[in-house]
Amino acid sequence: MFHGGFGFGGTGFGPFGAGFGGPGFGDGFGGAGFGWPGFGPGAGFGPGFGGTGFGGAGFHHRGKLAAAATAALLLDGPADAAEIARRVSEATEGAFTPPDAVAEIGIGLLAGRGLATVDDGVATLTEFGESILAWRGINSDTAHAFLAQASKFAGVLKLRKELFEIGGLARTIMWSGTDEQKDKLEEARTKILAAVAEAKHSLYSALAQA
Repeated sequence: MFHGGFGFGGTGFGPFGAGFGGPGFGDGFGGAGFGWPGFGPGAGFGPGFGGTGFGGAGFHHRGKLAAAATAALLLDGPADAAEIARRVSEATEGAFTPPDAVAEIGIGLLAGRGLATVDDGVATLTEFGESILAWRGINSDTAHAFLAQASKFAGVLKLRKELFEIGGLARTIMWSGTDEQKDKLEEARTKILAAVAEAKHSLYSALAQA
């Protein structure tokens, strides 16, 4: 999995959402909504992703792993941040579109470690970068296959994002809301918990039938 201190370590595949995610690509590539179960064990993006060349203390794990995502997508040819975002969107059939700013972070980290060169914002993998990817068994086909598979989790991630947002609103109202807002929260809480209980029952029943 894409875990580990040295190399492209950390717990996720960068900050484009709540995870290019789960095990493997972890909690990155996106705050609270861009995550999916990742490359994981045996799928190529293994521990370290580059030995000691891209990790350790000093690099936020999400930044490091955004760089890993960017490196994989640069196998399709040179690209600037906007093109990287477009490639993600295209490969996932529009399920995920990362912000350009995060791709820029990935490009900067790749350049800083000699895995890519940058000319007027356009990044190109170096021979060293290509070698690192090849060493991990990553090519354009495997990267696109992962993205296509990951797009299937878009609905699940949206559900998680909405639930996180509701939780945040509830905490805000409990800490600083008016009495009227707290009454509204109580009404919403009752409805939400009833809906969640019904959904859980339905899903457990579905799993029992599998």
